[in-house]
Amino acid sequence: MAKLLVVDDKSNIQKVLRMILEKEGHIVETASSGREGLRKASALDLDVIISDIRMEDMDGTELFHLLRSRGKDVPFIFITAFATVRGAVSAIKEGAAEYLTKPIDYGLLKKTIASLLEQGSRTATLAGNTGLVGTSRAMTALDGRIRTVAGTSSTVLIVGESGSGKELVARQIHALSPRKNKPFVPVNCSALSMSLLESELFGYEQGAFTGAVKQKKGVFEFADGGSLFLDEVSEIDPAIQVKLLRVLQERCFTRVGGTETVMVEVRLIAATNRRLEELIERGQFRRDLYYRLNVIPIRVPPLREHLEDLPELVEYFCTRICNRERLPEPSISPGFIERLGEYPWPGNVRELENLIERILVLYRPKHLEAHYIDAELTAAGSPLSQSMSERERIVSALRLCQGNKTEAAKVLDLPRRTLYNKIERFRIQKKEYFTV
Repeated sequence: MAKLLVVDDKSNIQKVLRMILEKEGHIVETASSGREGLRKASALDLDVIISDIRMEDMDGTELFHLLRSRGKDVPFIFITAFATVRGAVSAIKEGAAEYLTKPIDYGLLKKTIASLLEQGSRTATLAGNTGLVGTSRAMTALDGRIRTVAGTSSTVLIVGESGSGKELVARQIHALSPRKNKPFVPVNCSALSMSLLESELFGYEQGAFTGAVKQKKGVFEFADGGSLFLDEVSEIDPAIQVKLLRVLQERCFTRVGGTETVMVEVRLIAATNRRLEELIERGQFRRDLYYRLNVIPIRVPPLREHLEDLPELVEYFCTRICNRERLPEPSISPGFIERLGEYPWPGNVRELENLIERILVLYRPKHLEAHYIDAELTAAGSPLSQSMSERERIVSALRLCQGNKTEAAKVLDLPRRTLYNKIERFRIQKKEYFTV
C-alpha cells in the first residue's frame, strides 16, 4: 500500500484514476490544479505523484521543479499528450520517474507504480554509500574522491566519456553532502537552444518575450540551497557563459527581461565529455569560466579501464532490470563475463546496461552465456555490431597506411585528434595494424 497524489484539472480523470488505484489498495489524494497539487504535496508524505502536464494555472513540469526546490524528492509519473512529450522527457532527465501518453494504459500505470515503489524500498537500503558499483582500484579511488569533496561547497568539474556515469557521480556528491535534503537539479545544456537555455537557467519576467505570459523561475532559483548539475557544460553558448560566470563570482543574476537582482546560494557541479582546454584555444569557451568551474576536478574512468568490475556490474544490472521488469534473474556464466571483457565498450557503462537489458528482455535466459553476446554482435543494426564495424574500419585504415595515424585519419575522413581518441576508446593495439 502506498500514498499517491493525482493532479489533473479534469474531474473525470481524477475519479477514474482514484477508483483504479484504490482497488490496488493504495491511499489516493487528488488535486484539481497544479497549485492545489503543490499545497497537498508540500504537506503530505507521498510515495508517488501522478500529474497531467498541461494545466492552466501551473503545468506539471513546473510543479515538479517547485517540489524539488522545496526538498520534496517524490517520484513523478507524468500523463501527457503527444504534444507535451518533449517536456516530460526533459523532466525525466532531471529526475522525474516516468511518463505515460494519453489515452492512459491503466495496466502499464499500475506496473509503473509497483516498480517505483520497489525501487524506492531498495534505494533506502543503499543510503550511506556512494552508489558506485565496483571494487577496482579506479572505482575505489573515485569513491574516495567523492567522499572527500562531498562535505564542501566547492565547485566540481566532472570529466569523462559519454556513458561513464558522470551524473551518478554528481548525484552522489549531493547525496553525501550537507545539502542532501535540498534540491538536486540537473540540466542537460546540449538539449536546449541558446534562448531556451538562458530562460531555463535564469528564468524570465512576464512580457520578456512573446509567450512569456507570467514570471517563471529558473533552475538556479529552484536549486537554491542545494546543488545544480550542468551536464555537457561545454555546449553553453559564449553569451550565456558570461552570465554563468557572474553567478559563480557574485552569487546573483537577473531573470531574462528583468532588472531585479536575484541572490542564490547554490553548489555548482558541471560535467563534460570534451577537453575544455581545446575549446578555450579555439575561442569557444571562456578561460575565466573554466578556472571558476575547475576548482575540484573529478575524472570518471571509462569502462575499459576497470574491466575487473564487470562481474559486479553485470550482477547489479541483472538484479535491477529483472526486478523492474518482473523477470526471473538468470545465473551468470564465467564465459559471459570473459566475452564482455573482449569488447572495447566505447559507450561505457551505459552501453553495458543497455546490452544486459536487451538480452534479458529479448531472450529471457535462465543462464547468461557468451552466445547471447555473439548474437548481438551479428545482429544487423545492433549498437555492438556498429561499434565493432567501426573498430575494424579503423584497424584496416591503419594497416593500409602502415601505422601512419595522420594518413589513416585522412583515409577515414576524421580529425587526427578524433582518430587518436577512437584508438584509445576501442583499445586498438599497435600489433593489430603494424608489422615489421
